[in-house]
Amino acid sequence: MKKGIMILLFTFLTIISFSQEFIGIKVDGNINDVVEKFKGKGLKVSNRNSTPNVISMEGIVGNRNLELNIVCTPTTKIVWKFAVYLPKQTLWTSLESEYEEYLDLLTKKYGEPEKKYNFFSSPYEDGDGYEMTAVAVEKCTYAAFWPENLGLFIEISKWKQVKINYENITNSAIARKEEAEIKNKIF
Repeated sequence: MKKGIMILLFTFLTIISFSQEFIGIKVDGNINDVVEKFKGKGLKVSNRNSTPNVISMEGIVGNRNLELNIVCTPTTKIVWKFAVYLPKQTLWTSLESEYEEYLDLLTKKYGEPEKKYNFFSSPYEDGDGYEMTAVAVEKCTYAAFWPENLGLFIEISKWKQVKINYENITNSAIARKEEAEIKNKIF
């Protein structure tokens, strides 16, 4: 019995330690504090996003330009998600290669994804020369999802970029609750 509890505790601690952080910064805490931590890593706030509860940053991380959206809860301003966008690509081969590179990196770090999808929807198909058009019109599905408790997924976005999401599942539930409370007060 004790051995089973120890294995369960080890598994839980392993999942917590591997998830919910990007470049050493946890997906948690007050939005202003998290932004300051990213500034300390060299990222700068950008004016690209006017969405409430989202702060956009950009900079160089690991010798790669990237964009970062930090998403917080609407009332308490607790961070619940990081959306990392790698540079935009103009060639399908470059975009697909970058996706595969980061999928491999995340798989080595977090284990095999729970679900993976790599396909084009009609009328597009791999090799037809119109792959980037398919990406832009959301007829390209390249995505991998790890178990929900990890709060991690990677995809090719319609903006012709590889996107990696890191989510704090506990804080995500708080965000949904706060959003529901706001809607209930309005309507």
